[in-house]
Amino acid sequence: MSLVLIAEDEEALLEIFAQVLEDMGHRTLRAQNGEEALLLARTTPPDLVVSDHMMPRRTGVELLRALRADPRLETIPFLLLSAARPGGLEEADAFLSKPVDLDTFEAAVQQVLRSRPVADPREVAMTAGDRTARSGGAAREEMLNWVAHEIKTPLSSARLNAQMLLRKQGERGSADEKKCSEAILRQLDRINVLITSILDATSLSEGKVALQREPGEFAAFLQEVVQDWRELQPRVDFTLTGAEQRVELSFDAERVRYILNNLLSNAVKYGGEARRVGVTLSLTPGLVIVQVRDWGVGIPASELPNIFDRFRRADGAGGHGHGLGLYIAAALARLHGGSLTAQSMLGEGSTFSLRLPRSSQGA
Repeated sequence: MSLVLIAEDEEALLEIFAQVLEDMGHRTLRAQNGEEALLLARTTPPDLVVSDHMMPRRTGVELLRALRADPRLETIPFLLLSAARPGGLEEADAFLSKPVDLDTFEAAVQQVLRSRPVADPREVAMTAGDRTARSGGAAREEMLNWVAHEIKTPLSSARLNAQMLLRKQGERGSADEKKCSEAILRQLDRINVLITSILDATSLSEGKVALQREPGEFAAFLQEVVQDWRELQPRVDFTLTGAEQRVELSFDAERVRYILNNLLSNAVKYGGEARRVGVTLSLTPGLVIVQVRDWGVGIPASELPNIFDRFRRADGAGGHGHGLGLYIAAALARLHGGSLTAQSMLGEGSTFSLRLPRSSQGA
Protein backbone atom coordinates (compact mmCIF):
# COMPACT_ATOMS: atom_id res chain seq x y z
CA MET A 1 0.00 0.00 0.00
CA SER A 2 1.34 3.41 -1.03
CA LEU A 3 0.57 6.95 0.05
CA VAL A 4 -0.61 9.02 -2.93
CA LEU A 5 -0.92 12.81 -2.89
CA ILE A 6 -3.66 14.06 -5.24
CA ALA A 7 -3.61 17.70 -6.32
CA GLU A 8 -6.79 18.74 -8.14
CA ASP A 9 -8.76 21.97 -7.82
CA GLU A 10 -12.06 20.48 -9.00
CA GLU A 11 -13.67 18.81 -5.99
CA ALA A 12 -15.65 16.28 -8.03
CA LEU A 13 -12.51 15.05 -9.78
CA LEU A 14 -10.53 15.06 -6.53
CA GLU A 15 -13.13 12.76 -4.98
CA ILE A 16 -13.29 10.33 -7.90
CA PHE A 17 -9.48 10.10 -8.16
CA ALA A 18 -9.30 9.43 -4.42
CA GLN A 19 -11.99 6.77 -4.68
CA VAL A 20 -10.19 5.00 -7.54
CA LEU A 21 -6.86 5.07 -5.72
CA GLU A 22 -8.37 3.86 -2.45
CA ASP A 23 -10.16 1.06 -4.31
CA MET A 24 -6.71 0.10 -5.61
CA GLY A 25 -5.56 -0.26 -1.98
CA HIS A 26 -3.65 3.02 -1.58
CA ARG A 27 -3.96 5.72 1.07
CA THR A 28 -4.54 9.27 -0.19
CA LEU A 29 -3.76 12.86 0.71
CA ARG A 30 -5.84 15.53 -1.01
CA ALA A 31 -4.99 19.10 -2.02
CA GLN A 32 -7.05 21.62 -3.99
CA ASN A 33 -4.19 23.86 -5.12
CA GLY A 34 -0.49 23.60 -5.84
CA GLU A 35 0.67 25.40 -2.71
CA GLU A 36 -1.38 23.16 -0.44
CA ALA A 37 -0.01 20.11 -2.24
CA LEU A 38 3.57 21.28 -1.74
CA LEU A 39 2.96 21.87 1.97
CA LEU A 40 1.43 18.40 2.37
CA ALA A 41 4.35 16.78 0.50
CA ARG A 42 6.86 18.53 2.77
CA THR A 43 4.92 17.51 5.88
CA THR A 44 4.20 13.89 4.89
CA PRO A 45 6.27 12.83 1.87
CA PRO A 46 4.10 10.64 -0.38
CA ASP A 47 5.09 7.68 -2.53
CA LEU A 48 3.45 9.26 -5.58
CA VAL A 49 2.02 12.63 -6.61
CA VAL A 50 -0.93 12.74 -9.01
CA SER A 51 -1.51 16.33 -10.07
CA ASP A 52 -3.64 18.35 -12.42
CA HIS A 53 -1.74 21.07 -14.27
CA MET A 54 -4.04 24.11 -14.24
CA MET A 55 -4.51 24.84 -10.53
CA PRO A 56 -4.49 28.02 -8.46
CA ARG A 57 -1.42 29.07 -6.45
CA ARG A 58 0.90 26.73 -8.40
CA THR A 59 0.37 24.87 -11.63
CA GLY A 60 1.13 21.17 -11.81
CA VAL A 61 4.43 21.81 -13.58
CA GLU A 62 5.38 24.44 -10.98
CA LEU A 63 4.55 21.93 -8.23
CA LEU A 64 6.69 19.32 -9.98
CA ARG A 65 9.65 21.69 -10.23
CA ALA A 66 9.32 22.68 -6.57
CA LEU A 67 9.41 19.02 -5.56
CA ARG A 68 12.42 18.33 -7.79
CA ALA A 69 14.25 21.28 -6.18
CA ASP A 70 13.82 19.79 -2.68
CA PRO A 71 16.47 17.11 -1.92
CA ARG A 72 14.00 15.23 0.32
CA LEU A 73 11.29 15.13 -2.35
CA GLU A 74 13.13 15.12 -5.65
CA THR A 75 12.75 11.37 -6.28
CA ILE A 76 8.98 11.19 -5.67
CA PRO A 77 7.29 9.90 -8.86
CA PHE A 78 4.98 12.44 -10.48
CA LEU A 79 1.95 11.71 -12.69
CA LEU A 80 0.78 14.87 -14.46
CA LEU A 81 -2.77 15.28 -15.79
CA SER A 82 -3.97 18.03 -18.09
CA ALA A 83 -6.65 18.83 -20.65
CA ALA A 84 -4.03 20.77 -22.61
CA ARG A 85 -0.38 19.98 -23.34
CA PRO A 86 1.60 22.24 -21.02
CA GLY A 87 5.23 23.14 -21.50
CA GLY A 88 7.38 21.09 -19.15
CA LEU A 89 5.17 17.98 -19.22
CA GLU A 90 8.19 15.92 -20.29
CA GLU A 91 9.69 16.55 -16.83
CA ALA A 92 7.01 14.37 -15.22
CA ASP A 93 7.41 10.61 -14.89
CA ALA A 94 4.21 10.15 -16.87
CA PHE A 95 1.54 12.30 -18.47
CA LEU A 96 -2.15 11.58 -19.18
CA SER A 97 -4.52 13.76 -21.15
CA LYS A 98 -7.92 14.59 -19.72
CA PRO A 99 -10.49 13.15 -19.84
CA VAL A 100 -8.66 10.25 -18.26
CA ASP A 101 -9.71 6.68 -18.99
CA LEU A 102 -10.21 4.64 -15.81
CA ASP A 103 -8.16 1.61 -16.86
CA THR A 104 -5.40 3.82 -18.30
CA PHE A 105 -5.23 5.83 -15.08
CA GLU A 106 -4.99 2.71 -12.91
CA ALA A 107 -2.30 1.23 -15.17
CA ALA A 108 -0.29 4.48 -15.13
CA VAL A 109 -0.39 4.67 -11.33
CA GLN A 110 0.80 1.06 -11.01
CA GLN A 111 3.54 1.54 -13.60
CA VAL A 112 4.90 4.76 -12.13
CA LEU A 113 4.91 3.36 -8.63
CA ARG A 114 6.69 0.25 -9.86
CA SER A 115 9.40 1.70 -12.04
CA ARG A 116 9.18 5.47 -12.50
CA PRO A 117 8.95 5.02 -16.29
CA VAL A 118 9.45 7.56 -18.97
CA ALA A 119 6.03 8.72 -20.06
CA ASP A 120 4.40 6.88 -22.96
CA PRO A 121 5.30 8.83 -26.13
CA ARG A 122 1.73 8.39 -27.37
CA GLU A 123 0.50 10.35 -24.35
CA VAL A 124 3.27 12.92 -24.17
CA ALA A 125 3.01 15.68 -26.68
CA MET A 126 5.96 17.09 -28.48
CA THR A 127 7.63 19.69 -26.32
CA ALA A 128 6.35 22.78 -27.80
CA GLY A 129 9.68 23.91 -28.79
CA ASP A 130 10.77 26.18 -27.60
CA ARG A 131 9.32 28.41 -25.18
CA THR A 132 8.63 31.46 -27.25
CA ALA A 133 8.25 34.94 -25.83
CA ARG A 134 4.74 35.88 -24.75
CA SER A 135 2.82 37.48 -27.57
CA GLY A 136 -0.71 37.70 -28.91
CA GLY A 137 -0.32 34.13 -30.13
CA ALA A 138 0.90 32.95 -26.73
CA ALA A 139 -2.03 34.68 -25.03
CA ARG A 140 -4.43 32.97 -27.45
CA GLU A 141 -2.84 29.62 -26.69
CA GLU A 142 -3.19 30.27 -22.97
CA MET A 143 -6.86 31.07 -23.49
CA LEU A 144 -7.37 27.84 -25.46
CA ASN A 145 -5.65 25.85 -22.72
CA TRP A 146 -7.97 27.48 -20.19
CA VAL A 147 -11.03 26.61 -22.28
CA ALA A 148 -9.80 23.02 -22.65
CA HIS A 149 -9.30 22.77 -18.89
CA GLU A 150 -12.69 24.26 -18.06
CA ILE A 151 -14.51 21.87 -20.42
CA LYS A 152 -12.42 18.74 -20.08
CA THR A 153 -12.23 18.77 -16.29
CA PRO A 154 -15.99 18.22 -15.72
CA LEU A 155 -15.97 15.93 -18.76
CA SER A 156 -13.23 13.84 -17.16
CA SER A 157 -15.19 13.61 -13.93
CA ALA A 158 -18.34 12.56 -15.76
CA ARG A 159 -16.50 9.96 -17.80
CA LEU A 160 -14.72 8.40 -14.80
CA ASN A 161 -17.99 8.23 -12.88
CA ALA A 162 -19.71 6.60 -15.87
CA GLN A 163 -16.90 4.03 -16.10
CA MET A 164 -17.13 3.31 -12.37
CA LEU A 165 -20.91 2.88 -12.74
CA LEU A 166 -20.45 0.54 -15.69
CA ARG A 167 -17.90 -1.50 -13.75
CA LYS A 168 -20.35 -1.92 -10.86
CA GLN A 169 -23.17 -2.78 -13.25
CA GLY A 170 -20.97 -5.52 -14.67
CA GLU A 171 -21.32 -7.24 -11.33
CA ARG A 172 -25.04 -6.81 -10.65
CA GLY A 173 -26.64 -4.40 -13.14
CA SER A 174 -29.35 -5.12 -15.69
CA ALA A 175 -28.75 -5.15 -19.44
CA ASP A 176 -30.73 -1.91 -19.85
CA GLU A 177 -28.64 -0.14 -17.19
CA LYS A 178 -25.43 -1.21 -18.90
CA LYS A 179 -26.76 -0.04 -22.25
CA CYS A 180 -27.54 3.42 -20.82
CA SER A 181 -24.10 3.72 -19.23
CA GLU A 182 -22.41 2.71 -22.48
CA ALA A 183 -24.47 5.31 -24.35
CA ILE A 184 -23.37 7.98 -21.88
CA LEU A 185 -19.71 7.02 -22.40
CA ARG A 186 -20.09 7.18 -26.20
CA GLN A 187 -21.58 10.67 -26.06
CA LEU A 188 -18.92 11.89 -23.64
CA ASP A 189 -16.28 10.53 -26.00
CA ARG A 190 -17.89 12.42 -28.89
CA ILE A 191 -17.66 15.64 -26.89
CA ASN A 192 -14.01 14.93 -26.12
CA VAL A 193 -13.21 14.27 -29.79
CA LEU A 194 -14.83 17.57 -30.76
CA ILE A 195 -12.91 19.58 -28.15
CA THR A 196 -9.62 17.88 -29.07
CA SER A 197 -10.22 18.49 -32.77
CA ILE A 198 -10.91 22.19 -32.22
CA LEU A 199 -7.68 22.55 -30.24
CA ASP A 200 -5.69 20.57 -32.82
CA ALA A 201 -7.13 22.60 -35.69
CA THR A 202 -6.24 25.85 -33.96
CA SER A 203 -2.70 24.69 -33.20
CA LEU A 204 -2.20 23.60 -36.81
CA SER A 205 -3.53 26.86 -38.24
CA GLU A 206 -1.14 28.80 -36.01
CA GLY A 207 1.86 26.62 -36.89
CA LYS A 208 2.29 25.32 -33.35
CA VAL A 209 2.44 21.60 -34.13
CA ALA A 210 5.82 19.93 -34.55
CA LEU A 211 6.26 16.40 -35.83
CA GLN A 212 8.11 13.61 -34.03
CA ARG A 213 9.54 11.72 -36.97
CA GLU A 214 11.12 8.33 -36.51
CA PRO A 215 12.32 5.86 -39.15
CA GLY A 216 9.99 2.91 -39.51
CA GLU A 217 8.68 0.20 -41.79
CA PHE A 218 5.61 1.86 -43.29
CA ALA A 219 3.98 -1.20 -44.91
CA ALA A 220 3.86 -3.02 -41.57
CA PHE A 221 2.49 0.12 -39.93
CA LEU A 222 -0.27 0.32 -42.55
CA GLN A 223 -1.10 -3.37 -42.08
CA GLU A 224 -1.47 -2.75 -38.35
CA VAL A 225 -3.83 0.19 -38.88
CA VAL A 226 -6.02 -1.76 -41.31
CA GLN A 227 -6.10 -4.79 -38.99
CA ASP A 228 -7.28 -2.54 -36.15
CA TRP A 229 -10.19 -1.47 -38.35
CA ARG A 230 -11.01 -5.06 -39.30
CA GLU A 231 -11.38 -5.84 -35.61
CA LEU A 232 -13.32 -2.64 -34.94
CA GLN A 233 -15.71 -3.09 -37.89
CA PRO A 234 -16.00 -6.85 -38.50
CA ARG A 235 -18.98 -6.40 -40.84
CA VAL A 236 -16.95 -4.28 -43.25
CA ASP A 237 -14.65 -5.92 -45.80
CA PHE A 238 -11.27 -4.15 -45.66
CA THR A 239 -8.86 -5.08 -48.44
CA LEU A 240 -5.21 -4.06 -48.45
CA THR A 241 -3.00 -4.37 -51.52
CA GLY A 242 0.61 -3.41 -52.17
CA ALA A 243 1.78 -3.81 -48.57
CA GLU A 244 3.88 -6.93 -49.21
CA GLN A 245 7.12 -5.00 -49.80
CA ARG A 246 9.19 -3.23 -47.16
CA VAL A 247 8.86 0.54 -47.22
CA GLU A 248 11.31 2.45 -45.03
CA LEU A 249 10.05 5.90 -44.16
CA SER A 250 10.67 8.63 -41.60
CA PHE A 251 7.28 9.76 -40.27
CA ASP A 252 5.32 10.71 -37.16
CA ALA A 253 3.42 7.47 -36.56
CA GLU A 254 0.68 8.91 -34.36
CA ARG A 255 0.00 11.81 -36.73
CA VAL A 256 -0.13 9.55 -39.78
CA ARG A 257 -2.34 7.15 -37.83
CA TYR A 258 -4.72 10.06 -37.27
CA ILE A 259 -4.85 10.75 -41.02
CA LEU A 260 -5.50 7.11 -41.89
CA ASN A 261 -8.07 6.64 -39.14
CA ASN A 262 -9.94 9.67 -40.41
CA LEU A 263 -9.96 8.37 -43.98
CA LEU A 264 -11.01 4.85 -42.95
CA SER A 265 -13.69 6.19 -40.62
CA ASN A 266 -15.17 8.29 -43.42
CA ALA A 267 -15.00 5.36 -45.84
CA VAL A 268 -17.02 3.25 -43.41
CA LYS A 269 -19.39 6.08 -42.56
CA TYR A 270 -20.17 7.11 -46.14
CA GLY A 271 -19.65 3.74 -47.82
CA GLY A 272 -23.36 3.02 -48.15
CA GLU A 273 -24.56 -0.55 -48.52
CA ALA A 274 -21.35 -1.81 -50.14
CA ARG A 275 -19.74 -2.36 -46.72
CA ARG A 276 -16.30 -2.59 -48.22
CA VAL A 277 -13.22 -0.36 -48.11
CA GLY A 278 -10.17 -0.69 -50.33
CA VAL A 279 -6.71 0.42 -49.20
CA THR A 280 -3.82 0.49 -51.66
CA LEU A 281 -0.14 1.19 -51.01
CA SER A 282 2.03 2.18 -53.97
CA LEU A 283 5.44 3.76 -54.53
CA THR A 284 6.92 6.27 -56.91
CA PRO A 285 10.59 7.32 -56.97
CA GLY A 286 9.87 10.11 -54.47
CA LEU A 287 6.57 9.25 -52.81
CA VAL A 288 4.69 6.73 -50.74
CA ILE A 289 1.03 6.81 -51.75
CA VAL A 290 -1.85 5.39 -49.71
CA GLN A 291 -5.29 5.39 -51.34
CA VAL A 292 -8.48 4.73 -49.39
CA ARG A 293 -11.55 3.99 -51.49
CA ASP A 294 -15.22 3.46 -50.70
CA TRP A 295 -18.12 2.58 -52.99
CA GLY A 296 -20.69 4.82 -51.33
CA VAL A 297 -22.73 7.87 -52.19
CA GLY A 298 -19.82 10.02 -53.34
CA ILE A 299 -19.28 13.76 -52.95
CA PRO A 300 -20.94 16.38 -55.18
CA ALA A 301 -18.50 18.06 -57.57
CA SER A 302 -19.45 21.46 -56.17
CA GLU A 303 -18.38 20.37 -52.68
CA LEU A 304 -15.17 18.58 -53.59
CA PRO A 305 -12.92 21.70 -53.62
CA ASN A 306 -14.06 22.60 -50.09
CA ILE A 307 -13.93 19.34 -48.17
CA PHE A 308 -10.54 20.11 -46.62
CA ASP A 309 -11.74 23.45 -45.24
CA ARG A 310 -12.54 23.86 -41.58
CA PHE A 311 -16.11 23.05 -40.51
CA ARG A 312 -17.08 21.84 -43.99
CA ARG A 313 -18.98 18.64 -44.66
CA ALA A 314 -20.43 17.54 -47.96
CA ASP A 315 -24.14 18.27 -48.25
CA GLY A 316 -26.34 15.23 -48.09
CA ALA A 317 -23.49 12.94 -47.08
CA GLY A 318 -25.27 11.75 -43.97
CA GLY A 319 -23.48 10.58 -40.87
CA HIS A 320 -22.23 12.75 -38.03
CA GLY A 321 -19.15 14.90 -37.89
CA HIS A 322 -17.81 18.28 -36.92
CA GLY A 323 -16.13 19.19 -40.21
CA LEU A 324 -12.61 19.27 -38.77
CA GLY A 325 -11.28 15.78 -39.43
CA LEU A 326 -10.26 16.24 -43.06
CA TYR A 327 -8.93 19.74 -42.38
CA ILE A 328 -6.62 18.36 -39.66
CA ALA A 329 -5.66 15.33 -41.78
CA ALA A 330 -4.71 17.53 -44.76
CA ALA A 331 -2.73 19.89 -42.54
CA LEU A 332 -0.80 16.98 -41.01
CA ALA A 333 -0.05 15.62 -44.48
CA ARG A 334 1.35 19.03 -45.52
CA LEU A 335 3.39 19.16 -42.32
CA HIS A 336 5.05 15.91 -43.46
CA GLY A 337 5.85 17.57 -46.78
CA GLY A 338 3.10 15.58 -48.49
CA SER A 339 -0.51 16.09 -49.51
CA LEU A 340 -4.03 14.74 -49.18
CA THR A 341 -6.37 14.84 -52.19
CA ALA A 342 -9.77 13.42 -53.11
CA GLN A 343 -11.55 12.15 -56.18
CA SER A 344 -15.25 11.31 -56.19
CA MET A 345 -18.28 10.68 -58.37
CA LEU A 346 -21.85 10.67 -57.12
CA GLY A 347 -23.15 7.16 -56.77
CA GLU A 348 -19.72 5.58 -57.34
CA GLY A 349 -17.85 6.46 -54.16
CA SER A 350 -14.71 8.36 -53.24
CA THR A 351 -10.96 7.82 -53.24
CA PHE A 352 -8.66 9.76 -50.92
CA SER A 353 -4.93 9.77 -51.68
CA LEU A 354 -2.29 10.42 -49.03
CA ARG A 355 1.15 11.21 -50.44
CA LEU A 356 4.20 11.21 -48.18
CA PRO A 357 7.76 12.03 -49.33
CA ARG A 358 10.18 9.11 -49.17
CA SER A 359 13.07 11.36 -48.14
CA SER A 360 13.48 12.12 -44.44
CA GLN A 361 13.04 15.83 -45.00
CA GLY A 362 9.60 17.39 -44.89
CA ALA A 363 8.58 20.71 -46.31
